[in-house]
Amino acid sequence: MTYANAEVLTFYRELPFNFRETVSAHVEKIQSRNVVDEYPVFQSLLKSGTTVLEIGCGTGWLSNSISHYYPKTRVTAIDFNKRAIDRASQISTDLQTSTVFEEADLFLYEPAHGFDVVVSIGVLHHTDNCLAALHILADRFVGQGGHLFVGLYHKYGRQPFLNHFQAMKDRGASDDEMFTQYKKLHSGLTDDTHLMSWYRDQVKHPHETQHTLAEILPVLEDCRMQIVSTSINQFAEIRSLADLLEEEHHYTEVAKKKLSQGKYFPGFFAFLARKAG
Repeated sequence: MTYANAEVLTFYRELPFNFRETVSAHVEKIQSRNVVDEYPVFQSLLKSGTTVLEIGCGTGWLSNSISHYYPKTRVTAIDFNKRAIDRASQISTDLQTSTVFEEADLFLYEPAHGFDVVVSIGVLHHTDNCLAALHILADRFVGQGGHLFVGLYHKYGRQPFLNHFQAMKDRGASDDEMFTQYKKLHSGLTDDTHLMSWYRDQVKHPHETQHTLAEILPVLEDCRMQIVSTSINQFAEIRSLADLLEEEHHYTEVAKKKLSQGKYFPGFFAFLARKAG
């Protein structure tokens, strides 16, 4: 059984997320900046011989970066969009990395073994059952003693961003006006194709859900996994789980403040969990 959303697939076939104008532009970006540095808790796991599986790899910006900067790891990446997989494979060829890319539905994917590290950033909330997807990753894809690193839209942190653009739409703003507003918020993006892929993903997406750490924890526990760290407290040591769950309720205020300052804040959170064994 699959919970992959057909409308989402059609959407990404038109323009995959993180898509740049040319393959060379992708390659140059990967060579100029290691995006793994943005996730230090995840970065520390990439040792010699580590097996990595990325779920929903898109154009391969993360999986190819891992292969490029950590060449002694063994990286497999899947996505259900052939156009994205084809671009990711082309980038891998030009970078001369050994990433294995496969066109596959995560709900139907059956790897031959568990992986040391499974990563999925900004993907599961675009399925028809995010928690079922998370359960599959944690139960079937992560090997004994392995780690899971997942990024999702947050229930409280996401809403101000969505409300901001919905209010523009309700006032009769055109798509061009909303795109201009998004461009101001996300001013670090300069490649027009790349910027449009982000705008569509953030503002025009046909389907997404939002989640909390509180609802994630029972799924992890059911799969014998324990939370290690989360972006909710900037990946600091978790001294009190109750305090952490209380802290995530303040994500709405954080998001509103960022928007009032004209800063891009999509309302996203990530967590790292470890499997027993």
